Amino acid sequence: MKSKDNLVKTDFDFGWKKWKAVPPYIRFVLEYQKGDILDVGCATCQLYIFLRSQGWKGKYYGIDSQKYEDYEYPEEVNLIIKDALEVEFPRVDTVVLYNILEHVDDPIILLRKVISTARENVLINVPKRNEEMWRYGVVEYHQLDKTHKHCGFSKDEVYKMVDLAGGRITRWKEWDGITIMPIKLLGKHIGILLLNSKIGARVFLKRTFYTEIWCEVIRK
Repeated sequence: MKSKDNLVKTDFDFGWKKWKAVPPYIRFVLEYQKGDILDVGCATCQLYIFLRSQGWKGKYYGIDSQKYEDYEYPEEVNLIIKDALEVEFPRVDTVVLYNILEHVDDPIILLRKVISTARENVLINVPKRNEEMWRYGVVEYHQLDKTHKHCGFSKDEVYKMVDLAGGRITRWKEWDGITIMPIKLLGKHIGILLLNSKIGARVFLKRTFYTEIWCEVIRK
């Protein structure tokens, strides 16, 4: 028996179209941009809105595979609606590749394209894969995202991908830590998530796992 179409909701709006708070890796763009910017996977161009609010005066290009018809985009952006692997990139000083590589089948192909496009640098953010933390029963959000082709990246993988794509990492940051208290219960290793990392600091061993990787890349 076939269930009725649209019986179960599959499309959700989690309120991401407008930022309620600026993530720390967004501020790295303001700090390390070199001029005109290409934002690959720009979504609703929240990066542009933030940069303008901080006095940035460069030219902004945004590429995304879809346009949100119920959203009013800033008039000043140069918006390109097309698959990033199929469109010719405009030449810019800085390419921003935030939370995109986990969505594509072959991240190296896209990396090679953006590295060859940027005159100065490429700024990247990806989810970090913490398989050790998984063994304690703690789930990371990118394990649950159905649009992800890759369940996060290790540090070694990011360095290797950048190298194979013709780039070199010049700055590296890991951020958004999750602190757990690993314990053994009934012969099984589990982890208690600590919302306040000071809890158990003097009594129990605690571990902090960073869930995000940010880096700056230049051409070799």
